Amino acid sequence: MIKNLQDFLAGLVFLGMGIAAVWVASGHPVGAARDMGPGYVPLMLGLLLALLGALILFKALTFEALGQGRVARWGVGPMARVLAGLLWLAFCCGPAQWPWVGTWLSDWPVPGLVAGVAGLVLAVMRAGPVRPEGRGREWGWSLGLAALACAIWIGPLGLSVPLWPAWPPGH
Repeated sequence: MIKNLQDFLAGLVFLGMGIAAVWVASGHPVGAARDMGPGYVPLMLGLLLALLGALILFKALTFEALGQGRVARWGVGPMARVLAGLLWLAFCCGPAQWPWVGTWLSDWPVPGLVAGVAGLVLAVMRAGPVRPEGRGREWGWSLGLAALACAIWIGPLGLSVPLWPAWPPGH
């Protein structure tokens, strides 16, 4: 019996995302801890996320919560913004990064990783009013994290993702 619905749903989301990350990472060479391939870090993070989801599910099924752990608000708007930002990032990285789509998008322009991360940051930033003194700091952190993500993606992971738009396709 579910004793904490909010934790149960969160555990399911984490477990599902972890399994999906492991599945996607299995398409890249993993390597070993000494000589990591591009799939090593996503695989390990996916496994940790799935483990965290399983632990949260265990907690939700065994421990009582105040107020029965009901979900007060679903937050569909923020979830939709995050999903839209991630889909935009996947589109900007080009069809070579997601081969299960096939070749039907191979003629589309590839906007590049910079446009993808910038769109992701813009999509997930708060849409509501922000205190004027916090706006610069929020943008600074967001852009700094975006630059760090680009540097890690291209540098140590060695994934071949175009940084800038490439038009016509294939050039």
